[in-house]
Amino acid sequence: MLNRSTGGTARPRVVIVGGGFGGLSAARALARAPVDVTLIDRHNYHLFQPLLYQVATAGLAPNSIAAPIRAILRRQANASRYHGDGDRNRCRQSVGADR
Repeated sequence: MLNRSTGGTARPRVVIVGGGFGGLSAARALARAPVDVTLIDRHNYHLFQPLLYQVATAGLAPNSIAAPIRAILRRQANASRYHGDGDRNRCRQSVGADR
């Protein structure tokens, strides 16, 4: 597998499906690993659902419980994000899968 960002050298690629707590934790844990991380999520934001009721009752602003995934992974050089809409072919093209 060739990596375009490193000039053609082979690097393992890790694909994480889902930008919830587990997906973001895994992506951040791999920040210093010698791998390319691709995070695929249906939404382009991470939502902290335990506080959703406070937004519904006007106790919190919506932007206080939701953050763009790109902002969370902004400083991570080996991470890229793909907004998947359930189309398998587009996801396969995005991560370079051959099957």
